[in-house]
Amino acid sequence: MPPDSSLTLDVADLGPINRACVELRPLTVFVGPSNTGKSWLATLVYALHRYLGNSRTRWSSRVRFGLPLDEGEIATLVRTAALIPWNTESGKEDIELTAPVQDAIRWYAKEQGLEIGKEVERCFGLDAGRLVRTGGSEPARILLRHAVDGISVPVEHELNVRGDEWTFRPTVPDRLRIRNDSQLQLQADLLLAEPANEAVRAVQAWQAVDMLNRGVLPELHPAFYLPADRTGLMNAHATVVSALIQSATLGGIRRADPVPPLSGVRGDFLEQLVEMASSQPGRSQRARSGRERLRKLSKRIENGMLGGAVKVGGLPGLSYPHFTYVPRGWKLGLPLANASSMVSELGPVVLYLRHVVSSDDLLIIDEPESHLHPAMQVAFTRHIAEIAGAGVRVLLTTHSEWVLEALGNVVGRAGLPGRGADEESLDPRQVGVWLFEPAGDGDRSSTVREIALDTDTGLYPSGFDDVASALHNDWAEIAGRRGDAG
Repeated sequence: MPPDSSLTLDVADLGPINRACVELRPLTVFVGPSNTGKSWLATLVYALHRYLGNSRTRWSSRVRFGLPLDEGEIATLVRTAALIPWNTESGKEDIELTAPVQDAIRWYAKEQGLEIGKEVERCFGLDAGRLVRTGGSEPARILLRHAVDGISVPVEHELNVRGDEWTFRPTVPDRLRIRNDSQLQLQADLLLAEPANEAVRAVQAWQAVDMLNRGVLPELHPAFYLPADRTGLMNAHATVVSALIQSATLGGIRRADPVPPLSGVRGDFLEQLVEMASSQPGRSQRARSGRERLRKLSKRIENGMLGGAVKVGGLPGLSYPHFTYVPRGWKLGLPLANASSMVSELGPVVLYLRHVVSSDDLLIIDEPESHLHPAMQVAFTRHIAEIAGAGVRVLLTTHSEWVLEALGNVVGRAGLPGRGADEESLDPRQVGVWLFEPAGDGDRSSTVREIALDTDTGLYPSGFDDVASALHNDWAEIAGRRGDAG
């Protein structure tokens, strides 16, 4: 599957969510009242990207010998993974998979269920039983739909959790187009170069299955999550990490009930902050596609919104980050914790654009409006559109009418004649806005539906205008009663 293909999630009975069907777009927005599951669904998206966007060699000794194959079938697997087509004379590009190979891929994909479930639990920081909607009689169900080369309809996989058990039912099409890229060819060449004893051939077989498995499961790019409490985490990261280390080291001695670990979302955020100042050449420090455009964008956010630069450096003798804010015209900087709440809020975004995120990655920003004046919310929304325009897939959760109105203008500008180069716009097909609403079933669950831009008003019908109307009517009543009293 091409990495930029759409992914649709159909979710039922997950946490507070009764039902949601969401197609991830280049810019996806979750909006709605508090406690309706926006961050839950965003965390699920992150977890799936973390697993499916990780190394494509996930095979292990736990699964590699699970399905017996004879010597001929093992040879077929290895040759298939090496992209040696059976019909070279006819010039056919499709690789025809035999029934035993299809069964092996199907079995291998099914075995991913437990590992996917573990990653979901890690990202939430919750065990499986707590992820199922309270009171739900059915298991939580997650359907993944995505396009596959050569297949006319989207392929669907089903992930279920009931109690503490995860099950995964993948769909393996009869015919798959396996993309022949240089990385895959190199792996295949290494397989064929291995000695052909029985044990190594069995390992080769399962490496081959894993390589072919990329044609079955969606192939996603890495994801990065900036949690809603990122300012507090960033300002207190040294204390938090120190406390976690102490708890892990001494918990069994001094505490009968150790402090619960951070959720994976927050733990990953802290780990990425530490990596920014690491002396080891980590992922965030390697040159990756689209980096220069994103660095320039981070600079524009600093100049246009922050009025200064956000910098990261290591503490003396430690590979540990120290974040500072240097206002324009100042020689000395301030610790980021002493800067304004707006600077602390946008600082992580600037740093991630500069050091971590690359084109095609997914950047999730929980509540981008936090600590921002309405004018700054509008300005930042335009920058978010620029980030999406630079090739980074963006997912937002928000409660802000200013963010939605600014986004409506960004979409409305698309296709305007004579539009200036500095007028940021996104095609309506690149943007998806999904409204989370209470289901009204008495058990605090919610449903999710897509809302389209009203081209007459330039607004997304999110219900924010109902709040404004209620306030206006309340004031009219106050004014009327005040007049009666006079």
